[in-house]
Amino acid sequence: MEKARLRYTILGLSDGLFLGIGLSLGVSFFHTYSLTFASILLVGITGALSNMFATYNAENFATGQQMLEYREALFLKEYKPNKITKGKAKKNIGYAFRSFLFTMIGSLIVLAPYATFYLNGQSGILPASIISLAISLIVLGFIGSYNEEELHEKIMAGLKTIGIGIAIAALSTLVGFILSIVL
Repeated sequence: MEKARLRYTILGLSDGLFLGIGLSLGVSFFHTYSLTFASILLVGITGALSNMFATYNAENFATGQQMLEYREALFLKEYKPNKITKGKAKKNIGYAFRSFLFTMIGSLIVLAPYATFYLNGQSGILPASIISLAISLIVLGFIGSYNEEELHEKIMAGLKTIGIGIAIAALSTLVGFILSIVL
């Protein structure tokens, strides 16, 4: 898989999971399934759209910078950047869509336990929150360990990413708790 495609797969999945964990734990302990479900879905869609357009803009910026460097490095007098730009623009759209898709997938991973509990008519949002957090942390651990070669390094990188997920979950829960008292 091309490096940039993999980069945006990991970016999207991580972002969807981090956003989902933060939102679900910030909201779910203090509100209903329907609010939690709607919040995760809305943030997933918003985050995915945000990632898609941010990826597209960032890649277009990087392409523009590369074209300037090529022109300067090659001292081209008849430099035709449109030939490069058309092909690269197509790739940039692909990267943007990949970022959107995997952010949505990450959000849906977080959402799945809530939806399952809700559709099965089970009350009590805490079990769904715990299962959602556990699944999300496992996926984040795999994402974090992906690039490492040695088993020890894979474990350490995975644990580091899981730690970030736990920190986001704890901070979000704290903010949700404070907001439930203040509001």
